Amino acid sequence: MLKHIIGHKNPDTDTICSSIAYQDFLNQRGIEAKAYALGHLNNETRFIFNKFGVEEPEHIQELPKGSEIILIDHNEEVHSIENLKDLDIVEIIDHHRVKIETDKPISIYVEPLGSSCSIIAKKFFEIVTPNGNPDATFPTLSKAIASLLISGIISDTLFFRSPTTTDVDKELAKKLNEVAQIEDLEKFSLDMFNAKSDLGDISMADLIKLDYKVYDFGKDTYGFGVMETTNKDFGLNKKEKLKEKLKEIKKDDNLKGVFFSIIDILNEESYTLASGDEETELFTKSFNSENNDGVLFVKGLISRKKQIVPKIQERFKNE
Repeated sequence: MLKHIIGHKNPDTDTICSSIAYQDFLNQRGIEAKAYALGHLNNETRFIFNKFGVEEPEHIQELPKGSEIILIDHNEEVHSIENLKDLDIVEIIDHHRVKIETDKPISIYVEPLGSSCSIIAKKFFEIVTPNGNPDATFPTLSKAIASLLISGIISDTLFFRSPTTTDVDKELAKKLNEVAQIEDLEKFSLDMFNAKSDLGDISMADLIKLDYKVYDFGKDTYGFGVMETTNKDFGLNKKEKLKEKLKEIKKDDNLKGVFFSIIDILNEESYTLASGDEETELFTKSFNSENNDGVLFVKGLISRKKQIVPKIQERFKNE
């Protein structure tokens, strides 16, 4: 039976590149699998695909009931495919907190690395023969797949600036580049981030939800949008329109609050907007942020997964 490989909603570079790479890994092992996207690709991912000649995966919202699926780069229902409860989860590969229940034992590979692409890269490098020796020929890591994996690592770790970065991520990137042969990784990372920052006439709703996740903290649910950029003024110049849209999303999605963080990649700092006064107070108390006319500035706060969400979760637990 075909195994459908699913990344999270509002797909980023890591979720798409790891899905495609894992499709290739499984196909080479004789397992029928196909990667999908739960939404449109961002400009950074498109830039990578164009550079390396890779086709976009099919975009879907649902799958037929009973379909076998592999979840990559997520495991929470709120981040996943619409009809997840109707599907048969057979495997999870992730680098986030685990918060899912299944009705049977399944294969779960979760590791606290900087990206899901790091985990898939490890799978390629760790294949061994039946006698326990490394298998140098199967599956083959192609130049295109190595390029996708290194792109996902660079993207999710902000070229190793993010606190989610580990030494393993750095070593894997180095090893992958022996195959990918990208001449200047630092320049390539800047090209990626500049492509991500080129948002043109994007709507406020699309900007907020370009990289957006919802998290439950007990009885309260909050939305967190992130804009990782080399041009912070693109977002800051639209702060009033963005704040109005945050209020709309809060109301329409029945959330306790919504945050939108503009992450200045190169200077490693963030500027956060909130959907209301209570949310502003929550963020300010959690991170001791500097409130500049409704923009909450924090130096060094650049990771939703490693810094923002855990800190707010900890605050609720202590109340």
